[in-house]
Amino acid sequence: MRRHHGRNKGYFGQFGGSFVLELIQVLLDELEGTFEKYKKDPEFLAEYHRYLADYAGRETPLYFAESLTDYLGCAKIYLKREDLNHLGSHKLNNVLGQILLAKRMGKSRVIAETGAGQHGVATAAAAAKFGMKCDVYMGAEDVERQRLNVFRMEMMGATVHAVETGTKTLKDAVDAAFAAWMTDLDAFYVLGSAVGPHPYPTIVHEFQKVISQESRRQILDKEGRLPDYIIACVGGGSNAIGAFSEYVADKEVNLVGVEAAGHGLDTDKHAATMTKGSIGVIDGMKTYAVFSEDG
Repeated sequence: MRRHHGRNKGYFGQFGGSFVLELIQVLLDELEGTFEKYKKDPEFLAEYHRYLADYAGRETPLYFAESLTDYLGCAKIYLKREDLNHLGSHKLNNVLGQILLAKRMGKSRVIAETGAGQHGVATAAAAAKFGMKCDVYMGAEDVERQRLNVFRMEMMGATVHAVETGTKTLKDAVDAAFAAWMTDLDAFYVLGSAVGPHPYPTIVHEFQKVISQESRRQILDKEGRLPDYIIACVGGGSNAIGAFSEYVADKEVNLVGVEAAGHGLDTDKHAATMTKGSIGVIDGMKTYAVFSEDG
């Protein structure tokens, strides 16, 4: 294993970094170089935002939830309607950006991991749009739970690989996707969450921050001030990092992440990694995670 500092790039406090095999680090360095070259390139950004508008259907509305506001009686509640993005989620924001990077790197095949299937669907659709082969790795348990999304991916030409190792869920799909990436230098790994080794969390942030760029402008237009709270679900982090990004410097705005408590925080069936987890290295990064006795 290699701990890759790169002048402290890729760390957020003590978290992040790159804890990967040497071969993967070579691929990551190539990806980082391409990302740094194009992230502020006017032609690249113009193409990216054109696809966000014409293909993804952005911007998404900031909707005043009048009935919910009246029912709760404690705050004016607005919903950032990422579900109205093409394909039904925020995932396409990041996928479009990464696939445009892949095209500039001359890649002909994309690899992705997926849990519930939204990232896999977005990757399959974008790969079809740009004429690229697509392989999606999905835990066998998730394949059974999310048959509709498996059908959608396959309908758009993707090959879905059911991962039978480990817990047969997202973590194992990520491991399988990284393993597949190492065997094909013509492939590009489209990682969907704000996880993994550097530069992936930074890339996902860059392509998801459009959510809060829009919502900040929209709430100022509607209310003439910033919100008191931004609330987002926290799983892999792509939704939250996009929702929070443009408000981080605003001390008057409270940023609230909500984790999945599952069967309860006192059980071993929850996903509250920040509330109940401990620090470790997983999927190539230093982060909070929920560990069992076996790791």
